[in-house]
Amino acid sequence: MLVMSQHIEDGLVWISATDQRFTVNGLPWFEENGREFIRLPKRAQGVVRDPVWDLSVMPSGGRVRFRTDSTTLKLRVQHRRSEIAMPHMCAVGCSGIDLYEGPPRRMVYWKSNTLIEAGKAYVNAYFKELPRKRREFTLYLPTYNDLARLEIGLDPDATIQSPTRFRLARPVVFYGTSITQGGCATRPGMGHVPMLGRRLGVDVVNLGFSGNGKSDLKVADLITEIDAACCVNDCTANMDLPGMQERYAAFNERLRARRPRTPLLLLTAIRFAAENFARDAQRDEVNARVIDTYRQFRRRSDKHVHFLDCRKIIGFEADHPSVEGVHLTDLGYQRLTDGLAPVLRKLLKLS
Repeated sequence: MLVMSQHIEDGLVWISATDQRFTVNGLPWFEENGREFIRLPKRAQGVVRDPVWDLSVMPSGGRVRFRTDSTTLKLRVQHRRSEIAMPHMCAVGCSGIDLYEGPPRRMVYWKSNTLIEAGKAYVNAYFKELPRKRREFTLYLPTYNDLARLEIGLDPDATIQSPTRFRLARPVVFYGTSITQGGCATRPGMGHVPMLGRRLGVDVVNLGFSGNGKSDLKVADLITEIDAACCVNDCTANMDLPGMQERYAAFNERLRARRPRTPLLLLTAIRFAAENFARDAQRDEVNARVIDTYRQFRRRSDKHVHFLDCRKIIGFEADHPSVEGVHLTDLGYQRLTDGLAPVLRKLLKLS
């Protein structure tokens, strides 16, 4: 049993977000990891490639959920990393924490933290002195930064209750690239993975690893530990042709062998802006391998493997919805969500 961590300061009770009164979703190994905000199990360090592990300590897709009647809500945050932003992605997008109000299918954005600092703890007020009312909250954790510390400041007499259940007991797991991880959405809740979670009212797990969605078999083994409602494989933008030939089919075979009845959705990469001007022959071949792999499963009568060509969602167009020709803006993520939502709704048998 985790010892509850809290203290009174400035008229508020400050409670660690790892406290068992809060519900944490999107981090499958949270309990095994001693309730730390890490996307892979600690035992994977030294097993998966170092870049994958380094990216896994960024809790993209992780959420802290609870209901409370507090009239005030503040967060105290601390990161270990010194980089809080990137040239093509703002600090709120990289290191921010979004607050949403409402149950899974009716969540409404409230606010993000605007003060973000490196190397020391900082405090943001999300609201204060509101009329007392029980509200349901979701905190979306940072996309491209770690969390050495996260405390939630509430009224000392506030109640904390469990949030509304998702429509499905099992999560949808997304494996892939920086686009999967959430780069370059303006804030953590605006990638397609969190948007699909809200659109469908389901739990989601984000295993996007920036530049490192390379069909590592050790990562496949970890994914199969998750009892998922569906798995979405969107790694091809990080794959070259030799890597596809060597590992892509094997990666998916590993998923099918260990989770034969779990729906698996294979995605091509979107088209990048440069493809408006010159054909990328290798990218075409990489995407063709996705189609070939899908057909191989279908020829073996594996009806649980599915395919979606994302080039039909974001393809040849004058105003490419990206920051620099590759990584999506919020508009691009909205379009990706619109394209994926009906497919997943059908696979998950959701009305």
